[in-house]
Amino acid sequence: MLVLALVLAGCEPVKLGGGAGVVLGPGPQQCRQASLPRVTPLFAEGPAETGPIIRHREDGVLVTEVAGRVRGRHEREERFGSFDTRSFENRSYRLVVEDAVAAGRSEIKITYYPIADVSMYGPITNFRSWKKYGLEGNQNGGYTFHVNQQMRQVSPRQLDQTVTDNVREGRPLRAGDILDFELGIYLAGADPMDPAPIAGGSSYFSDTFRYQVGLGGLTPETFDSAGMLGPPPDARLGGGTTVPFVALADGTPVEPKYALSQLALNIQWPHPQGFLEGRRLFYTELDTGAHVEAGNPPLPLQDVLGPLFNARSCIACHAFNGRGVLPPVGEQVQSLVLRLTGEPEFGDQLQPQEAPVRLSRIEPQPVTLSDGEVVMLHRPVFDAGRPLRASARLAPALVGLGLLEAVDESTILAAADETDCDGDGISGRPVLSRGAPGEEPRLGRFGWKAEHPSVSAQVDAELEAHLGVGVTASALSGEDRSRLVTYLRLLGVIPQRVTSPVQVRRGAEVFAAVGCGACHLRELTTGGRHPFEELRAQTVHPYTDLLLHDMGAGLADDSGLPEASEWRTAPLWGLGFTAQVSGAVNLLHDGRAGSVLEAVLWHGGEAQAARDAVVALPREDRLALLTFLDSL
Repeated sequence: MLVLALVLAGCEPVKLGGGAGVVLGPGPQQCRQASLPRVTPLFAEGPAETGPIIRHREDGVLVTEVAGRVRGRHEREERFGSFDTRSFENRSYRLVVEDAVAAGRSEIKITYYPIADVSMYGPITNFRSWKKYGLEGNQNGGYTFHVNQQMRQVSPRQLDQTVTDNVREGRPLRAGDILDFELGIYLAGADPMDPAPIAGGSSYFSDTFRYQVGLGGLTPETFDSAGMLGPPPDARLGGGTTVPFVALADGTPVEPKYALSQLALNIQWPHPQGFLEGRRLFYTELDTGAHVEAGNPPLPLQDVLGPLFNARSCIACHAFNGRGVLPPVGEQVQSLVLRLTGEPEFGDQLQPQEAPVRLSRIEPQPVTLSDGEVVMLHRPVFDAGRPLRASARLAPALVGLGLLEAVDESTILAAADETDCDGDGISGRPVLSRGAPGEEPRLGRFGWKAEHPSVSAQVDAELEAHLGVGVTASALSGEDRSRLVTYLRLLGVIPQRVTSPVQVRRGAEVFAAVGCGACHLRELTTGGRHPFEELRAQTVHPYTDLLLHDMGAGLADDSGLPEASEWRTAPLWGLGFTAQVSGAVNLLHDGRAGSVLEAVLWHGGEAQAARDAVVALPREDRLALLTFLDSL
């Protein structure tokens, strides 16, 4: 990828999607404008649309489009978050919710459209609604349902159910009710007489849906056994894509390693099938086509793995879509690569076939906090057998990529201040990059140096750099690449988990007071141009500005480039699940930080003042800050 320095003084106002430009003002704003680049929007201009997720019919009925995949068990049980064998075949579905409460009638019709035939001779797919809570020890994870009845079969691929009352409270439906329901699914093959049975299992569960009566759409709010709701709207970090936090009554997460692996809550048909097929490719070894999860048939590939590669599959470095981890000292790295500068013998990146990279040693560095506590920092040193001008890059977490891609260029540039015009010591710098040779440069968003302008460009770059795909004759079809892009765009975002409200609230105040929010912007709003309607017009909380910042000499890589100490602000959503998803905590670009506090204490350069403020915090405030960060 070509990364261009953006020092374009005196350029005209940037015109972006929808005709929006940077609004000029006196002083600092005019100063900022002088260094902003001209930007080609990532997505073509056109009428902004929010898509078909929720729409009003002429008769007043509110229609919500819903979609999902089958599950192995109920929501609070094992095999709910995981993906059963052949999950990518015949196991997605679409639901249409027709809500007449908005039109003055106590009636909601839910129609189920599976991608494959249901069982016609065996058990009939059933509809369960209105949960009962407070039943700890129940086989269904602490709850059962007031209603469990067979759906009406219209055809092998259309069944429906009508709800006329709030059975949990014994009254008619009214706006604001949360109708929670799930399906007990029986696909063709549940009975030997079923025509065209599908391969694999035939008995499944659905997602647990929580429909907002009279309002439309789904909510990630979940009742625990005490009847408490959560997460509140400001804790839904991914807007409408935010998935429910599935936990037991005591707050213990169920299947936490799958926290970053779920479909976006508001996913639309036919995207679930593309998501599942993209996940299949993500979990496939590209030399043999074998699926890394047992029981799945191989994917017929023509050995698309290149001659030089870091791994045989995407999942080898991005386990469960989380961050990479460092190996023990002396062992070869797996989910970390060395990007090279001025090393013609090896090209842009060192591959294991050229020279294995090992974690040579850890250099300790103590930091004493205001209360006398000593925190030991750890700087990793890598050995490739010879000195190299290199930038170590650990595999990042992949959550929320589609939402970040959907943020308008004007929103990102509004936070840029390359020459620190307002004198606050923060000078976020935008970069331009090309998604492919010959393309117009666009605003960089992804990668440790914001070197990729889109999810598609990142997929192409990573396939080539790490798997050798596209280097020679090896290649993936356009359809396969599209499936990977769909998968990465529509991973749902885990909500903020506020188990200690007072401490989390105090931690958020400390986060703002010490200056962390200057770069880790709490709130962004996505635009209306993204091709996926699920990602449009979403208010999200990623805690990033997607800009490059000088983080000081302590975090500089060994590339020898002027921008060696510049890094894109890392998003913080999903941070609290790092250890549970990845198996270890290795934060920052080279994995040196074994905890969130260590990561903070490595900050320098533009973040030096914020880092020093954290060092000076009273212990109580520091713990509150860490509790807040762990909640994200």
